[in-house]
Amino acid sequence: MTSPTADPRPRVSVADAQHADAQATAAARGLALMVADTLRAMYADAVYLVFYRDDYDRPELAGIRDVEGKTVCDLTADRIPTALNDDALRAAWGSLDPQNPKDLQHLVALMDSLGGEFDDLPDELGIYGDAESTQCLPLSRHATLGGPRTPGPRHLRPYGAHHSDTTGTICPPHPPRRPRGLNAPL
Repeated sequence: MTSPTADPRPRVSVADAQHADAQATAAARGLALMVADTLRAMYADAVYLVFYRDDYDRPELAGIRDVEGKTVCDLTADRIPTALNDDALRAAWGSLDPQNPKDLQHLVALMDSLGGEFDDLPDELGIYGDAESTQCLPLSRHATLGGPRTPGPRHLRPYGAHHSDTTGTICPPHPPRRPRGLNAPL
């Protein structure tokens, strides 16, 4: 009997894959907390980091909103005007700049590629017409969300949040999305 030819591609055990998945989820949650703390340090009334999905399902930042949905900071500009004065948070950003919206967008895209799931904005804020493509990262406990009542294990809610549905209606979960990342199947 001949031995099978050694396959040059690395194999991973199920346990190793599950461990990597758990690490990716923890990394996405840690980034979400760091971003939430950063934006709250820069804008005390920040409650939502709002973005929409482009035609390729990539997050595109729109702005930082307060509890009523009013714009606290427009993230379509080249620079966020308020400086971050917290040395520990500044160090957590490494070579990225918290005042650069492109760097902030990079972190949102990274959380997304790590499998993090974001929430929908509540309808009563009426921020955008296309509710399906408008999402948010809640930045404080004051956020009211329009997504699923019970978040899944990958939901990014750094400080928790309550659901806007008070009618007793069970809200459906987000539809499953195609995995992202370099090794994601097509």
